[in-house]
Amino acid sequence: MAAFSGTAGSVTVGAGAQLMIGNISEWSLDASMSPVESTVFGETWDSAIPSVRNVTVSFSGNLDRADSGQDLLDTRFETPSSTTLRLWETADKYWLCVGFITGISPTISVKGKGEMSYNFQGSGSVTYV
Repeated sequence: MAAFSGTAGSVTVGAGAQLMIGNISEWSLDASMSPVESTVFGETWDSAIPSVRNVTVSFSGNLDRADSGQDLLDTRFETPSSTTLRLWETADKYWLCVGFITGISPTISVKGKGEMSYNFQGSGSVTYV
């Protein structure tokens, strides 16, 4: 398996035409499934069956109040509406998720740069394209 650099990563928003979220330097996607226990009397080992899955996303970078992508995400948080994210690994491979911006966290430090982070909760499946 070939390794690749994260320098090709990015985050875009939009179902059709996509808007790049500027100044983002990292993203992470966490997909999980919580099995439901199905153990019955007489069994000596736990057993489980698949259940619902969920996906959460976080991404962060430099705070940029002039960036239209960051501005759109702030608006989607203030007036919640469905948001489509693409989390790009390379120029042609990405994770596609639909859901809601659940948190925004601007950070300002006297000895550092302004930073912004976003949290996202998926609604439905996540797809690797």
